[in-house]
Formats: sequence, C-alpha cells, structure tokens
Amino acid sequence: MTKCEEEKDLFPGMSLEHWVFGEIMDKLNANVYVTDMETDRILFMNKRMKEAFGLKDPIGKICWRELKNGLSHRCDNCPLFQLEKDKAAGDSYMWEADNMANDRIYECFDSLINWHDGRTAHFHYSLDITEMKRLYAQASTDELTGVLNRRAGKTALEKSLKRAKKAGEPLVIAMIDANELKRVNDQFGHQAGDQLLIAITRKIGDVLQKKEYMFRLGGDEFVVVFSCTREKEAKERLEGALHSFSKDERSELLPGDIFCYGVVSIDSELTDSVEDALNAADEKLYQYKRAAHIRRANEKLNQGQSQAEPESFFYNKDLLYDALSQSTDDYIYVCNMKTGVFLYPQAMVDEFELPGRVIHNAAAVWGARVHEHDKAAFLESNQEIADGRTDCHSVEYRAKNHEGKWVWVRCRGHLERDENGEPELFAGIITNLGNKNRVDHLTGLFNKYEFIHQLEQLTEEDRDAPFLLLHMGLDNLKRVNDLYDRHFGDEVIRIAAQRIQSLLPNNGMLFRLDGDEFAAILFGEGKEMAQNFYRSLQKSFGKQQSYDNRTFFCTVSCGCVAFPEYAAAYMELIKYAGYALNHAKQNGKNRISFFSREMLVETTRVLGIEQLLRESINNGFKGFEAYFQPVFNKEKKLIGAECLCRWASEKFGRVGPDEFIPLLEKNGLILKLGRWIFEEAVKKCSQWQQQGYPIRISVNLSASQLEDEGLLDFIRATISKYHADPGLLMLELTESYFANNGNELSMILSQCREMGMSVAIDDFGTGYSSLGLLKLAPADVVKIDRTFIKGIRDRKFDRSFVSLIADLCHVMNMEVCVEGVEDEEDFSAVGEMDIQYIQGFYLGRPVPKRSFEEMFLIKF
Repeated sequence: MTKCEEEKDLFPGMSLEHWVFGEIMDKLNANVYVTDMETDRILFMNKRMKEAFGLKDPIGKICWRELKNGLSHRCDNCPLFQLEKDKAAGDSYMWEADNMANDRIYECFDSLINWHDGRTAHFHYSLDITEMKRLYAQASTDELTGVLNRRAGKTALEKSLKRAKKAGEPLVIAMIDANELKRVNDQFGHQAGDQLLIAITRKIGDVLQKKEYMFRLGGDEFVVVFSCTREKEAKERLEGALHSFSKDERSELLPGDIFCYGVVSIDSELTDSVEDALNAADEKLYQYKRAAHIRRANEKLNQGQSQAEPESFFYNKDLLYDALSQSTDDYIYVCNMKTGVFLYPQAMVDEFELPGRVIHNAAAVWGARVHEHDKAAFLESNQEIADGRTDCHSVEYRAKNHEGKWVWVRCRGHLERDENGEPELFAGIITNLGNKNRVDHLTGLFNKYEFIHQLEQLTEEDRDAPFLLLHMGLDNLKRVNDLYDRHFGDEVIRIAAQRIQSLLPNNGMLFRLDGDEFAAILFGEGKEMAQNFYRSLQKSFGKQQSYDNRTFFCTVSCGCVAFPEYAAAYMELIKYAGYALNHAKQNGKNRISFFSREMLVETTRVLGIEQLLRESINNGFKGFEAYFQPVFNKEKKLIGAECLCRWASEKFGRVGPDEFIPLLEKNGLILKLGRWIFEEAVKKCSQWQQQGYPIRISVNLSASQLEDEGLLDFIRATISKYHADPGLLMLELTESYFANNGNELSMILSQCREMGMSVAIDDFGTGYSSLGLLKLAPADVVKIDRTFIKGIRDRKFDRSFVSLIADLCHVMNMEVCVEGVEDEEDFSAVGEMDIQYIQGFYLGRPVPKRSFEEMFLIKF
C-alpha cells in the first residue's frame, strides 16, 4: 500500500492534492504538524518532526500527550490561546519554545488554516534554533564571570530603555566598580583578581530578580539593570550583596568594601541613549567614591594616626618661593588650605595693584579684578577645588591691571592633601597672556592666527626638532545647539577648552581654531605621547557633563600628524592633520587617527570625487546614467526591472554606487540625485507601457529622501507629468529603515500605496530586525538579501531561512523576491521554493536602458 493510500484510509475524502501537501512538508527542514481546533488531535505531522520527538504513529492522538511528558490538559503556553484571543491580528502568532521533552529550543510560527474537510485547524511550523541560541549565548557571555559581555549588555540595555519609554516608566541601573583590583592583582596574583570579579558577580546575581541582568562593561566595571524597581530598593539590594561577603572573604581580598556602586533612575522620556544612561550611572558612582574617600579620611583622623616620618632632605621654603618667583616672568602663588590665606609674588602685586603679598580673602580681592563675562568660569573652577571634585585647576580669564587695561591670564594650579586626605596646600602659576589680538575671546586660548604664527616659526627655524600636531574637534556639538541654543553651545566650547588645557602635557601648546575645533602642538616624537594625551581626553569627555543646570555630552575626535616625518611646510601639516581628523570622524568619532600616506591618497581621491559629483549634478547630471536590472519569475519570464544609478567621470572612470552614494548623502546632494533617478524610472515605465511592455519598475529611496517634506508632492507631480500607471511602480527601502522608523514611515508609505504604488523591503535578513517586521511593515514585496542565496546550496540554515520567510510572507499576503542568483545551481535551488521573483547576474546584469530594451524587452 502506498503512502497516498495510507493517508486516504486515515482521512477519507483526502485528495491527491493534500497527499502532495504531505510530501512537500516531509521535505522541509522544519517541524510541521496540524491539529484539530476542538479536540487537539493531530491531523498531520511531517517526517522530520516525528523523528525529532521519537514518534511513530501520532496521527489521531492528542498533541499535548504526545509532545509533552505527564500533561493532563492543554499546555499553558499553547499558541491556540493567543490565536483565539487575537484573531484580528491575521490569525497568526510567532513565539519561541523551550521543549523539555527533547531539550531543544524552537522558533515557532502558528496560524489557523482551513483543513481539507472544511474545518478550521491549527497549523504549526517550527525551526530548531538550539545550536544558534547556544552559539549566540557563547558570543554574548563574558568568559570569566558568565554575565553578559559589553556588546550584548549594551544591546540589552538599549532594548530596556525602549521598553521603559514605551511603558512611560523610569529605568533603574547601577554602575559597579571592584575596589582596588590592581592591588589585588599585584599582591595576590591575577588569579585572585579573577576570583574577586567572579565573587562580585555571584553575590550581585543572588539579589537580582526575574528579567534583571548584569553585564561586564570592561575591566573591573559592571552594569546592573533592574526591573520594576525603585532607586531606593536597588541600593538596598546592592548593600545586601555587599554585606553578604563573609569576614573571611573580606580579609582574603580587601580590608574594606569589596565593590562600590552608583545607582540612578533614568527618565526614559529624556534619555534614550545607552551612553547617556551609562554616563549618568558613572556620575553616581563617582559621587559614591567621593563620599567613601571622605569617610575613610575621617576614620583615619579619628584613629589618630601619626604623621609620616619627615624626609631626610630639608630646605627653607621661604627662600625656595622667592627663588622661583624671581626666576620666571609668571606669577607663582601659594595657598594654605587650612586657613584660606594666599601668598602672591611682588611682581603680581605691582601689576594688578593688590593690597599686599599676603591676602586673607583672595577670592573677593582677586575676583574683583576679573572681567564680568569671565567670573562664572573663574568661580566655577575655584569651586571645583573647594568641593573636592578635582585636584587640578586650569582656567583662562581677563583681569584688569594697574593701567586699567584688560589682559588675558592663564591660571593653573594643583592641590596637595595631608595624610588624612584633607586639602592642605594649593599652589600654581598665573601666566600673563598679554593683549587680546593673540588670544581667542571666548576661551582665552591662543587663537588661530597665533597658531599659524607659531607653526610657521617652528617649521622654519628648526627642522630637526620633532613635534606632533593634533587637530581636535568636538563631536555632536550641533546636537547641543539644537537642544538648547548657540549661547549654551559657546559655553560648552569654553568648558571643553578649559578641560583640554587642564589635561595638556607640560610640553604642549593649545590653540582655539574656528567653531568647535582646537589644535595642540606636542614637542617631542612618538605616537605614544599623543595616545596618552588623547586617552586622558577620551576618559574626561566620556562622561555626561552639566552647566547652568543643563546637561550635555560631547566627545572629542582627533587627527595627528608628525613633523618632520610627513611634512616640512606648515600648511601641509595643517592640511594633513585635518585629513586625519576627518578620518577619525568618518570612522565612528570619539577616536584618534594618525596621518599616513595611504590616507593622503584616499582623501585626495574622495575630495576629487566629491568635487566632480557636485559639478555633474549642477551640470544637468552629466555622467550619471540610469541602469535597469531585469526581474523574472521562476519560468524566466520578464516581470519587471530595478532602476539603478551609475556614474562615471573622465578622471576616475566608473565609480561604484557604494562609493559615491555615501558622499552624496554626506553633502546633502542625494536629494537631487534621488529625484532625478525617480523621474528617470517613471519616464521609462510610462514609455515602455505605451510601447506594449507593462512591466513593473522599482526604484530605491534613501533615508534622506524620506525626510524630505516635499517628497509626496514630487512623486504625485512626476507620475502625473508622464501619465504613468502607479500600479507599475514600486518603492524599495532597506530593512534597517523599516525597523528604525516605524510610525513616520508607515504614514508616508501608506499614502504611496493609496496612489497605487507597491512597496518592497530590500536586503531582508541582514540582521536589523526580527521576523515580526513582516507583520508590521506596510510592504507588498520582501526581497531576501543575496547573502542567503550564496549559501543556499550548502547551508541548511540559509535554505530553511528562505523557505520560512517565503511561507510567512504568503501568510501576510506578501510576495517574495530573491536577489543574487548567480548561476544555474542557484536558480534550481530557489526554483524549488515558493517564491515569485528572481533577480541576479545569472538572468541579467544591470544595463543601460537601450541595452535593456534590446536584450530583455524584445523577449517580453
């Protein structure tokens, strides 16, 4: 007896068509079964699922008895509950299942279908994703501690922020820092340091609840994300974890607290950036450390610890001060922090008409001579020292001298503490910068003219004295200006200038250039010098800052070039440092790039292409040409074409779209080109239809075009101008744009579809979204990315993925197109699947419109 006859015996009236259905299902690399909605009895199960669950004859038996162990009723998580509850959602439900019967994990897709005898049945389709899950877990886990690693943790935090924002609730996170890990490593060895980190994650993990998680940010820093928890409760739980360390554990590792923490409640309406959230938690951690430092200092004071033994070297401090004061043109000052009394040199007393060398109320006396516009910076910098927020002081401001003239001065100082951690001595240098023609008014730094003067002298006078030129720029200052205003943006530039100046090595000079850019000259040679300076900048600017009760976050990008290694003329140095800065910004910002000859070649080419692209567009799109790539069905019949843009110039020849499209987007020229290529597509679509070739033409839209307020009016006007049939036009957008711009995009595309046009999701499967996008996206066609077609013959996952997407699309009334079909074997493989359209070099490459007509339309 054949299988067909066996199935007919089981289900009288079953047609050959339904037997063929069973044969197809048996060949799928997925689990498939069908059950009766009322009785839960299995109506069909494919061969693969029988083998996976060790079932021989499941037909007619109750599914939950066969697939689960020891159940007496329908599974609590049965998808039928969801399907019955939400029939309006399209009678489909996607979920993930951990099956205890065979210890496997499945991605499931369930829907309601009409069975061959007319009754409504439950259709289940699932893929075994156990290995993929395990591999993902391994790639997402910190090898030492077992918690999430940095990449996976930041991804999870981003999702938590979005969920909190959607729910309108705050999100509580904590930054954890292991205390004195370096000392533990040095004293007990790195194995002991590793055990310390493992112990911390174990203790904190014990106090976490469901849906709460922890990840390692790097080194000895961790982040904890709490769920439905207030800030106070989170602190109490972390305190519990801290106190859960036994006395033995403390004595073995550290004498005091094992770790410190900073807890913050993030307002999800105001903060949707992972970095901003981490910076807020880091600020709380800093406050915790500061309080702990003060507490330990008080404990030492109460214990009456004796002062350290005096050094064997003695000198007369008064004579030392006089010697230093008379050996420099700068003004050296000293302050006794216990009494608040300052000592100034006589030269400064004479220059600024101070009441004397010793001043008891220096802030008022000296502050009265500070320019009104600079007092805020002067007082803020001094207050940071007074509050213990920093031990370093660097600020530039104007002060009135004995002639009543305003002169710029730079004040730098350092705070020394006593054995109890209390401020004892504050000393520094005040430098008279002279008149304002060499100095930037906003920041007090030397200006760009002085920068060029200094650089010109250095390159002409001593070509054997090496130095490094650093060109720095603030990242995302425009965002600060847009959020607040330009006046506040100027304050951010001033604060940044002070911070950079305070971190500048003693062998360096700093200058303010235009806008948010600065330049520094570091005397000496070796990349390490620049790298060390930039690392200090990166750390300092890596935290959220506040000014005037408003918060902001700006990192710094930097380009560096060495003299005389790469250039001898000062103008070349400036140009090359600028190239290096652009390279840093184009490769993710918040980084330093060192100039190289390869960068010069690359930058020269990019600048040349940019210039010619602009000339081409301004000259009626000369050099641009519309190409068309054919789209076929499985019978190799021409169905449509994708309109693509190509560009060539006499100097660079043919330049690929992967190179020139990003340049157009950066310069804002993509809007003009986008409209031109759309009009070319509409024009050809209408022309070919009139010639008896009604094929569908698709054209890509960029993110910039969709943000163009006049896009819809332009589309309507263009279609009307050429009397084109909107039904023969399709707009393509990448999967990533669908995933990130849901509501706004839906409104625009809904209006396009109302005009009669179709919409396609391009590059589907590249990782930006989930299968749930198919349910939500306002699209008619899904174009599966070519990367899956490359492995379709050899990799089961790619074959299963394409098959699954095709099945899901059809349930959602979408059609499927596969891209990247390169040869006969690819074509045969996809030809066995339920897809509608095929595109690739095997059937046809992109060609100019005349060639397309000669090669493909003639066969239509």
